Amino acid sequence: MKMKVLSAAFILSAAFTINAYAGFSVEGALNTSRPNTAYNINPYNISTIRGVGEGNMFALYTPDGVVEVPLDYPLYRLSAGYTDRIMCSDGKWGIERNVGIKVFDGSEDWKLYTKAAFKNDNTTIFQCSFGENPPHIINGYSTHFDMHNFNSIKTTRYDGISFGETTSTILMRIMNVRNIKDVDTLKTYLKTQYENGTPVKLLYCLDKPVFTEFDEATQKKLSSVEPSKAGYIDKYVLGIKYDSKAKADSRYFVSEDSGDSEMNSFLSVVRNVKVFNSDVDKKLFVSGIYPESSGIKFTVSDTEGNTYNSFLSYAKADFIVEKQTELEFVSDSEDCPEIIKMYVALNYYKIPDSKTEGFSYESTGIKADCIAEKEIVVPEEIYAITGTTVDFNNALLNCGMDLGDTLTVMDFMGETVAEDGRLKLDSENESPYTAYGVYLNKDIDRSKVYKNVKIKFSDAKDNILSHKKIMFLGDSLINENLYPEYFTEITENEGMELIGTRGEEGSRHEGRGGWAAYDYCNTESKYGYSNPFLNSNRKFDFKYYMENNGYESVDYVVINLGINDLNLAGHNSSDEILANLDTIIKSIKAFDSNTRVVLNAPLMLFDSSSTKTAKNDRLELAKSLSSHYYGLEEDGIYVSPVYMNIDSFGDFKFILNQIDEYNQDSSMKVTDTTHPNNGGYEALAKATYAFLQHLEEDY
Repeated sequence: MKMKVLSAAFILSAAFTINAYAGFSVEGALNTSRPNTAYNINPYNISTIRGVGEGNMFALYTPDGVVEVPLDYPLYRLSAGYTDRIMCSDGKWGIERNVGIKVFDGSEDWKLYTKAAFKNDNTTIFQCSFGENPPHIINGYSTHFDMHNFNSIKTTRYDGISFGETTSTILMRIMNVRNIKDVDTLKTYLKTQYENGTPVKLLYCLDKPVFTEFDEATQKKLSSVEPSKAGYIDKYVLGIKYDSKAKADSRYFVSEDSGDSEMNSFLSVVRNVKVFNSDVDKKLFVSGIYPESSGIKFTVSDTEGNTYNSFLSYAKADFIVEKQTELEFVSDSEDCPEIIKMYVALNYYKIPDSKTEGFSYESTGIKADCIAEKEIVVPEEIYAITGTTVDFNNALLNCGMDLGDTLTVMDFMGETVAEDGRLKLDSENESPYTAYGVYLNKDIDRSKVYKNVKIKFSDAKDNILSHKKIMFLGDSLINENLYPEYFTEITENEGMELIGTRGEEGSRHEGRGGWAAYDYCNTESKYGYSNPFLNSNRKFDFKYYMENNGYESVDYVVINLGINDLNLAGHNSSDEILANLDTIIKSIKAFDSNTRVVLNAPLMLFDSSSTKTAKNDRLELAKSLSSHYYGLEEDGIYVSPVYMNIDSFGDFKFILNQIDEYNQDSSMKVTDTTHPNNGGYEALAKATYAFLQHLEEDY
């Protein structure tokens, strides 16, 4: 076997002393595999889980020989915060367990779970007690079931496990294909799995770590290990870890060290801070952390004595996934209009044992740079088809009506034409170009909160794209087929052809659900879709694609990418997104410099307070696109502001709430905040047609 040898950032003395190297640890891992996933979306084959130290022993290879560290069972890892580790605590070496394991053997107090909200025809659901010391955190991992939360377990049609209304109970949902529909059959199944050596297990986050010391012989061996000269052959080890003090990010906080380890632990997982409705004179600081039975209350204060509260509910939080969690701080006082939002990586956080308070601006202050400036992000000209809507709510960056802002649209005569920001384009306008003034909080005289905008509107039935070849390239907004289909339906352009290997005849495209610009440039296959643009050197090659598919030319390539890039961990910086788009565009232009490329600025989400953060991210990307490609129109590269043509409320999908014992609200709710309804797709298609029509007229 090949041994991994670690190199340290510092050289330690060779004169070993007891506990000289106590500042290192070996952490656990969780490597899982489940067979036949290509054939079954939710296979009920048993998952294989592997941790560090399979075989109940971990070996450190040192110049003085092998140090064998005995384990009662492997070291597991659910997150960076909740991982088992070999470590030294108070001068003693041992195993710190942060991952609990519940094993089901059929002896549990199972019963059928009969709540109406949980019933479906595909599964049977059961409940049992957790037992002693139930955890606060609801996230985990199971060997035989998909892990859910209390809400998602309600509707799944597949095998699943979750905690109940509280973590004192466990819910287990089993597909009918297993033919387990009563308690006795379930107990027999669990007992059989246990006796066969493949028990059903639930790995969960322990509220408090459990530390077990090694024997004296192992203590002495570990105390003499110099980590810079140690190696290992366990392939699941993520590396030997060195103790490091948690620090606040100096981009957001005035000090890296609050003077308190618990506060430092929290501030170190804060990935961004934004303060809305504030000014630079207001001094805000994180003032306290207060753990409760159902969650954690965090407080922010200002130097005037006001307090802003945010509550993180354990039942709604995920401490395992990499996705950041938003904490919103709001004051009860009408004199404090500020709203503070922090974005935290809970997968690096460990819930505190006790409260911590007594801080100041000097120790935990939020920098004035975090104050978000209000802005209207909209181009000087917008193109639209008569009878559609232009919605300026989509253009509001770091502001909106839910933050107390007002939006007014006025015509060139000074008459108000839209008090809610939605401008309906009728057919009675005297000129194809109409100028409007868009005002945010009209009493504020700031250049970024009002805009002069020209809208050019026209009729789609003008045959201007006859005999043009057009490709739609992008993500699920194209892959759902409605966008290109509506594009072909709204006109009667003779000979116009949409090219691509996907979609329906007459409205072909190159859309792939969930794909980012990064994927088109780097990924051979994803989510069941192959990449026809990568050549034998794994490079995006538009010429390679065109020749392979027998296409000689294309007049327009409409690119709808960026939304999934923003959510792609490790590849979501604006610089990398723009670099990948540049790669695609350069390849298209290398094939034919006359092909015109239209980049759709990202579509905005359904307008609500819960989507505000994602909308701001998309608007920031829209700004970056406009800035990056500014002045390249003569080269045939354009940015289309199609997000302005979607009604931020009416163009999304609604359903009636289901009434049950957990919900008595019968109001309509949005089922998808990203993908529009049919009317929204039609509006998107018309916006693209209007933009291409403008390009043809100016060509």
